[in-house]
Amino acid sequence: MELTVPSLLIKRNYSRDVAGTSWDKLGQVEAAFEAVAPAIREAAKEGGARLREFHNEDPVWRLVAGGAGGDAYVDVIWDESKPEVFTVRSVRWVDDRPQTDPVGEFPRDRDQAELKALIAEALAKATA
Repeated sequence: MELTVPSLLIKRNYSRDVAGTSWDKLGQVEAAFEAVAPAIREAAKEGGARLREFHNEDPVWRLVAGGAGGDAYVDVIWDESKPEVFTVRSVRWVDDRPQTDPVGEFPRDRDQAELKALIAEALAKATA
């Protein structure tokens, strides 16, 4: 289908040029995750987890570890109120309810091996 309404064309072209999620007009989230992306991807691969970058278009990268149903996962979260820190949490389902356990925080200026270790610890908690 070809868009012919000028206002829709402008919106479509504008959204194509904007980096980041729908609410992140300046690309702050993409820039933040770009710095730690290699460590997160390696941790996902080493832990046998599927990686969902920008889960639900939020500033969250989710590592799904619980088989096809996705009943266990790890979130790596960036918050613009604390832009230099990523939060790592594990989530698993117990009695049809999510049980969330904070694992730790990772300052961006630290060695990325520390982030991989936090993610490995969170994956172990999530799948325990």
